[in-house]
Order: sequence, then structure tokens, then C-alpha cells
Amino acid sequence: MLNMNISNEPKNNDARLAPVKNIYMIVAMTEKTNAIGINGDMLFYLKDDLKYFKETTLNHTIVCGRKTYFSFPIRPLPNRKNIILTRGDGSYEGVYTLHSKEELVDYAINNPKEDIFICGGDNVYKQFMDVASKLYVTIIDEDQAVEADSFFPKFCDDEWQLVFESTYIEPETAPRYKFTVYDRK
Repeated sequence: MLNMNISNEPKNNDARLAPVKNIYMIVAMTEKTNAIGINGDMLFYLKDDLKYFKETTLNHTIVCGRKTYFSFPIRPLPNRKNIILTRGDGSYEGVYTLHSKEELVDYAINNPKEDIFICGGDNVYKQFMDVASKLYVTIIDEDQAVEADSFFPKFCDDEWQLVFESTYIEPETAPRYKFTVYDRK
């Protein structure tokens, strides 16, 4: 297990309740239901979305749950600091391990120049929704109901402001989708 720069005392005890400037979320989800996966896998493999994920997170920190981490075809993801958030005691080669939301928030506060991307699964997204300051959301326009068992938390315009929206990308063999970015108001 690698060492993390986590202090025993957070710089600001109130920071756990407020958004943290350098914690972001990145996700691909369906537009109508916020579906993100089924049986531990993504709903769709969208070539340009995978490229977007790579370009956006490259040379930054990614955080995910253990199951999401082990769903990656290459582990750890290269040219990124990989952090697994887990309740277990395991350690994994080339990966940092944290055990709670509080540990990650403390890490983010103590490393303010480090961009931290939460990238799944659904329980990790739910835990960090209240502290994320930015959402990178690939919105998949599904024509019909999609079977799923994992969902991204609902979010609304009262809390989030759309700051970027691409035109739809229309692949031949998958649903159309677009990239969006939201800042917390």
C-alpha cells in the first residue's frame, strides 16, 4: 500500500459538509433514469467517451470503489494516481487505499492543487455528491428503457449550473450521447 498525505486533523472540520473545490465526479449515464451500469459493468462502451475520460483524468487522481477498480481492463490506470475507497483491509500494488469519505475529504483539503475525480460506482457517487464541486457528465440519450442496477444520484438546476454542453455524438452502433460539465452554484 502506498502512503497518502492525510493529516490526523482536517484543516477545516466544516469542510466535510461543504463542497470541496478539487473534488469532481465523472460519469456516463442515461438521460432519463441516470442509469450507469448493470452487473458490475458499464451499460455502453462509447469509444469517444472512454477517450474523454482518459483525457480528462490523465495526470490527475481518480477515486473509485473496489468493485469499480477491478472492472478496469488495465489496473492501475496509467498516468493517474489511483485511489480505492474500501471498507476492507486489503492493499493493492500501485494503488492508494482509503477507508472513508472523511479520509478522502481530508486528503483533498491537504492537497488543494490536486484534481480528484470520483469515477464510481454508484455507492461512491452517492457518498460524495454533497462534497463534489464539479460534474463531468456524459449524457446518453436512450430511445427505450435500459436494464440497469446502478444509478448516478439525481441532481438539479437549483444546485448545479451547466457550464459546457457538446453537440450530440451519433455513433452507428450505440445510442447518441453528449458531454456536459456542471459547476456547483
